[in-house]
Amino acid sequence: MSHRRAGLALLATSWTCAPGLAQQATAPPTASPASAVSAVSEVFTLGLVQVTTSDVYEGELETSALRRLINATHWTTREAVIHREIWHETGDLVDTKFAEELERNLRATGLFADVTVKLVPSSDPDAAPGVRNLQVRTRDRLSIGGGAGASFVGDATSGSASLSESNLFGMGDRLRFSYSENDFGETRGQVGYRDRYVAGTWTTANAVAGRNEEGNFFGLSFDRPFRFLEDRFAWNVSATTTAFDQDYFLSNSTVAEVPIDFSRFEASARWRSGTRMNYWTRGLAARYTDYEYGAARGPFAPSIRVPGDTEVVFAGGTLSWANLSEFREVTHIDTLQFVQDVRIGTTAVLEAGALLRSEDAGGSALPGDSSAGESTQPSVSARLGRILAIGESRFASAAFSGAVRTRGGDATGWRTDVNLRAFDQTWRPHTLGLAVSYTEADETENLPIQLTLGERTGLRGYPNREFVGQRLVRINLEDRIDLDAHLRSLDFGAVVFFDSAWIGSRGDSLEGPFSSAGVGLRIGSTPLLGRGVARIDLSFPFDDANGESFEPLLSLTVGQVFTL
Repeated sequence: MSHRRAGLALLATSWTCAPGLAQQATAPPTASPASAVSAVSEVFTLGLVQVTTSDVYEGELETSALRRLINATHWTTREAVIHREIWHETGDLVDTKFAEELERNLRATGLFADVTVKLVPSSDPDAAPGVRNLQVRTRDRLSIGGGAGASFVGDATSGSASLSESNLFGMGDRLRFSYSENDFGETRGQVGYRDRYVAGTWTTANAVAGRNEEGNFFGLSFDRPFRFLEDRFAWNVSATTTAFDQDYFLSNSTVAEVPIDFSRFEASARWRSGTRMNYWTRGLAARYTDYEYGAARGPFAPSIRVPGDTEVVFAGGTLSWANLSEFREVTHIDTLQFVQDVRIGTTAVLEAGALLRSEDAGGSALPGDSSAGESTQPSVSARLGRILAIGESRFASAAFSGAVRTRGGDATGWRTDVNLRAFDQTWRPHTLGLAVSYTEADETENLPIQLTLGERTGLRGYPNREFVGQRLVRINLEDRIDLDAHLRSLDFGAVVFFDSAWIGSRGDSLEGPFSSAGVGLRIGSTPLLGRGVARIDLSFPFDDANGESFEPLLSLTVGQVFTL
């Protein structure tokens, strides 16, 4: 299964139907105090709600047969979709923060290229002085999507294709088909459907069904999230069943795999109290998971500890807190021209409960393993994050997450993730970005954990799973440059980057650094890609690994290597 390295790799090439078709509208400023939510808002009585939706290209933008064809094959978002996102009614007391939040929420749906929400004086001469009409204007983004991907590293090839419609009949629903396969006989075909508003409610349903080389899989979920900051109740119910292989790698080669039949059912409910910018959330959560394991196969199979079939039941509570100071509208950090809404402030989430684990005898437990049988284990997970805005053009974020469960006072499984980010936009048209990440994980009862490092995990220039271990440190430095170049609907940026990483097994010294540098092109399109950014990177690896050297690597995909 050894793979020799090729000098050129094409990774996850993605395309969207009919790219590059209209001149980009003038971009909003990168960041300004005016774009932040005001500290104090005047209160008004809500009058009429006036909604205007428009197609991908309207008026002056609709100047070619191709653009008109795109409009003809696109369902314009129905006004009912906008109305369902509005949580106030005529006669309610509202303020400008309500309009600003509604605008952010509509952007977050991913349906629109442009959104404007305003409270305007009523034109009715008989209206009271304190009445304001709500004026909502939206312009759609292209909702038909297609994707094709291929990768080639040495003698390993894979390919994928997808077709989707994310605004079916203009109702905000999504239908998606996808298929992928590779040289190892791994295949996956699936169809997915999302109903954004089940029976006109704020509940969203997601269903997916398909088949892979191990068998059929199915998933169904109903999710009623917090729809706005002062929303008081949310819940979720989901069920999943699937079969797959857990792969283990060495130098980008699969050296062992464990077949798994997996089923899960989970439910949660949450209650929120507080204000828009400072609130607490309390909740209950329950999960049932069933694992059925097959025998490990592959040359390294004897070294893989496979547990017996296992059932796990978790019951516990959740507690979260948010203290937000403002929302800031920015561009050219994680997006190009698309407006990104940044939540400035602190958030924290805690989940704690008891886990009942029952493992059958069997499997391929190594000597000294005592995971079989029944046990009740305390389980705790936590997340803490903070985003800072330093002046008008500097941003920083810090995020910590950890999870641990114990048995008899000893940890049986745990994971820690630390992510630090910093962005500086003072030297326009440059955005300097720095990311530092640390991950460590271990497992003594379930299947062993293996972290991988390579092209698709932030270390550009090296094959996808060239490095494996249980702990890793990664540093990414980028200069994201706005080229101020536009072609029809496409906006172009460039990047100069440096990546470096260390990885190792738990208890051993970290190996590295393994480093690379390179240049890249960034392509954005508000009407066609929304917040998405296509990236093309040419990377030059500096270091040998496992006795081999690597040639420059070309990668094409969608999404930034790291985000704020």
